[in-house]
Amino acid sequence: MNQNYPKDSAGKLMTKNVPVVFLEETILEVKKNIFKNIKKLESINYVYVLSKNNTLKGVISIKELFRQKKSKKVSEVMVKELVVAHPFSDQERVSQLSLKHNIKAVPIVDSKNKFKGVVLSDDILDIVYKEAQKDIMHFAGINEDNCVIDDVVKLSLKTSLKRRLPWLIVGLVGGMIVAWIIGLFEKTLAENIILTAFIPLVVYMASAVGTQVGFFIVRDLAINQKIDFLKYAWRQFRVVFFISLIVSILVFLIIVLFYQQITLAYIISLAMFTATLSSILSGLLIPYLISKMRFDPATVSGPIGTIIQDFLTVLIYLVIANVLL
Repeated sequence: MNQNYPKDSAGKLMTKNVPVVFLEETILEVKKNIFKNIKKLESINYVYVLSKNNTLKGVISIKELFRQKKSKKVSEVMVKELVVAHPFSDQERVSQLSLKHNIKAVPIVDSKNKFKGVVLSDDILDIVYKEAQKDIMHFAGINEDNCVIDDVVKLSLKTSLKRRLPWLIVGLVGGMIVAWIIGLFEKTLAENIILTAFIPLVVYMASAVGTQVGFFIVRDLAINQKIDFLKYAWRQFRVVFFISLIVSILVFLIIVLFYQQITLAYIISLAMFTATLSSILSGLLIPYLISKMRFDPATVSGPIGTIIQDFLTVLIYLVIANVLL
């Protein structure tokens, strides 16, 4: 019936199976008409009052209808200040009108105010639910228009493994490469075993800052998709620079205080500063590139971003240690 209207339009959702009466009819006639056609009607929340040329003139709630005297005409008791939408209005606007004006159904009229149908309460609730889901995904940085979203509930085990396991295998291979890199510096670590104890600390700090940056850009891109990325990246760089500087100074002071080894303090603090600063790459660029490549951020960002940052951190840490010792 509504196949000529766009997918998300009010016209696509509207129905004509609602009580419709004319201005001259009495309350008694309206009641009889409702009881006669009750099985055909999809809703009786409101009765819509039309002129002879099908123009919407007013509306009366079923509750108010049964309060009136039978001899009154509907034109005497109807509400004339109408809240309406047009067939090509977006469905979200229809739901907004319903919520704003606290009405259970929204009448649909054309440009000449001729009655076309009604979007009912069930459809309005469905719209609100779907739009809420979209908004939640949007603020999580997930846009149905530019990436493929994995529905965990509906996906089969085979499909879930197919979509998620490859990225974890990439991370596994990356982990093996990191282990190989550590092996290259076996002599340095063997001669300075205490360096090994600080690897988790440096890796954690760089990863934590990278995760923070990642959450910020996902959120900010969702709020403002026309963001100036270069300007944004520069602002994030400045923040991460000072975070790295402050954290590395604290680490330097703590190591000097507790270990009383200046060289060790220099190595750890410099590695902390450089590795944490490098997190701007994995935290900022990975989510941005993934969104541009139409992948699901929830599936890809974690494994790829983590292994890239771990690789950079370990490499930076061991190279600095090897040079300074």
